[in-house]
Amino acid sequence: MTRSPASLEAIGFDSARRAEAAALGEELVPARVIRIDRGAATIFTPAGESRVAVPLDGDVAVGDFVLLDEQGVIAHVLDRYGSVARLVGNRHEVLQVVVRPLDLSTSPHRIQSLLTLAFDAAALPVIVLTKADLVADPYGQLDAVAAIAPGVEMVVTSVITGEGIDRVRSIVHDRTVVFIGESGGGKSTLTNLLVGADVLEIAPTRADGQGRHTTSFRELVPLQGGGAIIDTPGMREVVAAVTREQVEEGFGDIADLATMCRFRDCSHGVEPGCAVAAALADGSLASERLAAYESAMRDAAWNERRADKAAQAAERKAWRALERQRRVESW
Repeated sequence: MTRSPASLEAIGFDSARRAEAAALGEELVPARVIRIDRGAATIFTPAGESRVAVPLDGDVAVGDFVLLDEQGVIAHVLDRYGSVARLVGNRHEVLQVVVRPLDLSTSPHRIQSLLTLAFDAAALPVIVLTKADLVADPYGQLDAVAAIAPGVEMVVTSVITGEGIDRVRSIVHDRTVVFIGESGGGKSTLTNLLVGADVLEIAPTRADGQGRHTTSFRELVPLQGGGAIIDTPGMREVVAAVTREQVEEGFGDIADLATMCRFRDCSHGVEPGCAVAAALADGSLASERLAAYESAMRDAAWNERRADKAAQAAERKAWRALERQRRVESW
């Protein structure tokens, strides 16, 4: 069971949010969405927790600040900044934490896909590498991750030995924090440790090394001393949100190099005059970063193909419904 925060201010309702709310009507009651499930939202208001219906348009996400009318219905959703695949709000307070276990491959390509979303959302990214106690050399994989995430802070942690936990505490203090990563990566365990109570369910990793899905919905968990963590399900739904535009934004260095290639449709392989290949040759671009870029682009292309199929299926369904309606009316 999630602990209730001490106050709305303790989970991010600052003076800027208060002014934004007041401009929409002094009679409206502010709240923050802390969980959504079964078509309803659990919210925290100045009077405590309550459950309200999700608006028909469904445009409410965990972490949103909302305003309630006199009937207790969500009347407004305050501006959402720094949203990572619609996971959280408020640009100035958002911290995007990519959680990756060291006992599995650190998969720099997957990490970069998640970082791409963070950069696109103007959130501050941090990489937390968990389960350091399960590997002989927990720092041996840092160079590979650093090559695809220049300038991003990395923290090696273990909830067993306590390594890196104090640093994580200082990073997340008084912020809204989103933990994302694959199932079994240690997000919920780390959240419980930071909160100081077993507020989220955890389960052991499967025998094949794959994680178990213990978090099936997004949930905002308040931190002692201020701030909140949003724990999320496994990373598949997040990576599936990556677009080509987001990849270009997240890999701005490679995108800039591509504009200097001789050919506009350069594949950055064997073509003459390729600025990307030249950067690889002179060492100014790491091969790991280019590989991460290419992997992220493949993810984005797959997402586009999937979206096209979904759109085509929806269109066919709509046409079938219209045809059935036409037949009914003709009788």
